Amino acid sequence: MTDNTTKRSAYILQIKYLLFSASIIPALISGVLVYGQAQLHLFDWFLVILGLLLGQAGGDYLYYYFTNNHTDQRDAHTKIFAGWQPLFARYFKSAKTPFYVGIAVLLVNVFVLYYFYLAIGWKILAFAAVGGLIALTFTFLMRKGFKEVTVFVTFGPLSMAGAYLALTGQIAYLPVWVSIPVGLLITLVAYLKGARIKTSDDGQHVVSIKNNLIDFLTYLAFVSLMALVVFKVLPVHSLLGLLGIVPAILMRKKLASKSASIPQYLSATVQSIFAMIVTGIGMMAGWILQYHFTVF
Repeated sequence: MTDNTTKRSAYILQIKYLLFSASIIPALISGVLVYGQAQLHLFDWFLVILGLLLGQAGGDYLYYYFTNNHTDQRDAHTKIFAGWQPLFARYFKSAKTPFYVGIAVLLVNVFVLYYFYLAIGWKILAFAAVGGLIALTFTFLMRKGFKEVTVFVTFGPLSMAGAYLALTGQIAYLPVWVSIPVGLLITLVAYLKGARIKTSDDGQHVVSIKNNLIDFLTYLAFVSLMALVVFKVLPVHSLLGLLGIVPAILMRKKLASKSASIPQYLSATVQSIFAMIVTGIGMMAGWILQYHFTVF
């Protein structure tokens, strides 16, 4: 096994597990937004996190099943992430097992939904229906060119507004606005994961990327965070989320040109996930600190 192959496998493994932060961070932020405004029930918060994780996991199995059975060049999983598998998929004996497991995981999530339905009513069903529909149709939407938009809506406004509704029983604008920076950074991760391989002049396999789009999503994420503070949607303490600029800079250095080696590209993808995680943690810390330390 070459050094590049070893690095590639290591980065793909990191990405595989770090991607679950796309569900965990929005769920955590939604719970933190309740802090100081209403009573936060930890068991409900746990179920919200579990529900979003199960939704993502179920979607992963379905996505793996559909992408593992085609050679559509619009999907990076056919080349760059060849060999990528969701959790426990390597133990599956049949090619159709991921499909059945994905459906089963989504059905298990129905029990979480039922718990919140008893507490809140039909409103939570609407959010769950949209989320379930996206999980079932994501591969189709991706092939039609709606991958980034779908990811932003799903892991941004939809997941955070739904989680906030589950915790408070209220549909509110607050989680929608707050979801924008994190949603944009998750969209950045999704874009990077969809990059394409091309052959360079010297015959090497490199990844073709659009740096303008990467810069746009990155800048917009952090500008939107500052705007939320300026318009007092978030407290000034939440500017701690700007610490996410550090891994974002490291990511950008890996992608200095319009093409990058596969290990460089995968390393940049890892850094983009860390940018989202650090930004989310900073925003949460700032929200909590406003109740304990006055800045202005």
